[in-house]
Amino acid sequence: MERILLAINSQNMDENAIDFACFLARLTHSRLTGIFLEKLVLEEEIIIHQSGDGPEMESYTLREVAETIEEQKVTVENILRFKEIATSQGIQFFVHLDKGVPATEIIAESRFADILIVDAGTSFSRVEEGPPTRFVKDILQDAGCPVIISPESFNGIDNIVFYYDGSKSSIFAMKQFTYLFPELRNNRAKIIYLNKAKESWKEEQDAVREWLEYHFSDVEFISLEGDAMGVFFNYLLKKKNDFVVMGTYGKGLLDSFFGNGAEKESTGTTSLPIFIAHY
Repeated sequence: MERILLAINSQNMDENAIDFACFLARLTHSRLTGIFLEKLVLEEEIIIHQSGDGPEMESYTLREVAETIEEQKVTVENILRFKEIATSQGIQFFVHLDKGVPATEIIAESRFADILIVDAGTSFSRVEEGPPTRFVKDILQDAGCPVIISPESFNGIDNIVFYYDGSKSSIFAMKQFTYLFPELRNNRAKIIYLNKAKESWKEEQDAVREWLEYHFSDVEFISLEGDAMGVFFNYLLKKKNDFVVMGTYGKGLLDSFFGNGAEKESTGTTSLPIFIAHY
């Protein structure tokens, strides 16, 4: 792997995500590019005056100019802080400042990257959102490379946990992660099997084990019973220092990690990085 992107809200930078991105850049000897995203929204203040001939409208943008100057100051401060963190961790880094529609800008950048890292709470909406935000979901839907959702806190990697349901998507994610992170071959690989059709499981298990043992020195299979979202979430809730790998998100599985499900009250799994790859 050579090029890692980190999506950053220029006005609300997450230093935990930077630390995690620096760890991966160091691990893989890759270059880290911080993509500072600015949402340019033209919101003129319309003032209506009543005169004898009827209402007249005037628009003023002076207030917006003042806000823009303040926002530029925050952006510069955040870029300097990003450079400071990256320099202290001894990695090669670059900075891009993208202005426009944030999701569109970062998706375009992702087409020429190996990995895109984003914090699940990154948002450019004026409406308060819970993770994963609309911005993050848009990225997961259309990104041109695998996406890693950064954890709230990070203390290293002990196990690689592959979500496997027998689909082409889960196999593809498994391969993408393995090819991109050969440095993790000495970590234990855990395969969480959640396919209700158990007839073919033994044959699949042998095939998956044979392939994974070419890439990992320690492979363990775990079969869980019940609803996929619930049991996988509850299993991960008890884990620390695991790196989760799954195929294209959907069916509420990713939402359940962040406590958005009907029966979920905890957001514990946000402390785990999640690798998601399209098929």
